[in-house]
Amino acid sequence: MRARLLIIVLGLVALTGCSSVGGSSSGEPAANEADATFSLQMIPHHHQTIEIAKVAMTKSKDEFVVNVADKIANAETGEIEQMATYLRSWNIQVPGNDANATHKMAGMMTVKDVEALKSATGKQYDDLFLATLSRHLRSGVDMAKNAQAKGEHIGSKALAGKIIVSQTEVLDQIAAKQKS
Repeated sequence: MRARLLIIVLGLVALTGCSSVGGSSSGEPAANEADATFSLQMIPHHHQTIEIAKVAMTKSKDEFVVNVADKIANAETGEIEQMATYLRSWNIQVPGNDANATHKMAGMMTVKDVEALKSATGKQYDDLFLATLSRHLRSGVDMAKNAQAKGEHIGSKALAGKIIVSQTEVLDQIAAKQKS
């Protein structure tokens, strides 16, 4: 997946003859490689989060776990659509939801991680879900920080900032829950 992503981004850079991926008639800066890479990686990352959140909403009996799963799944569904809109406007194909390919991307849960979640039950499940989600969200925050530092597209950078704030908030809530 990573090699395919690099080929897509490099192809776009070669086609445009510079480091821009696309522009806007409103005067908004064009997207650069960092903006495109952010959306191309974050969409599968969000799909994976939603996948485990849906399991948590049906499997967990802990109100905190169910609420966190519901909150993150709803937020990330909207963010996927926003990133997909950006990608389409830059004439970049929106990544699908191929679990086998995404398990190999940096920052993603492995097949083993997801299977462990699916087989756990009760408090063991809740604890494992919160620990796994925390690691996953931290990698998302890192991706968003990179996009803010290296990106140029105003909308993409704003979305990255929103992700940093919202996911850090969830991480803080999980940490507080784990201490109690």
